[in-house]
Amino acid sequence: MIQNRPCPHCGRVTRQEISGQVNANGSLCYGWWCLTCLGWTKRKDSNGVWISKSELASRGIDVNALRIVRHMDQPRCARCGERAGEEHHWAPQAIFGTAEADRWPKDFLCKSCHAKWHRMVTPQLSFRTGTIKTNF
Repeated sequence: MIQNRPCPHCGRVTRQEISGQVNANGSLCYGWWCLTCLGWTKRKDSNGVWISKSELASRGIDVNALRIVRHMDQPRCARCGERAGEEHHWAPQAIFGTAEADRWPKDFLCKSCHAKWHRMVTPQLSFRTGTIKTNF
């Protein structure tokens, strides 16, 4: 699916298509990909970039037919240097809340280093649900 849409990177209306990207954790994310500057653009209906598989399916789009974009400029892990780092909040969102955590520094960690950091620094934090386990 290709549309002409405003691109915040190019600063003009460009041809864009819905494409996929493989994340550091191996999951696929889908969104609008600018064919001019090769950047991801925000959705019209929110500040987010990504579109869920279920939303695409409800619009009749076969995710298996979409192009998968692979970057050589993906962020590197701040610890080991591996490509495809995930954004890591040094102030965990489950503890600080999203707004406050976003005010603190962030960096990129690969899936392995990210998981290790949470196991060692926040073992009481449930990484998947964002909840805190307590012993009382």
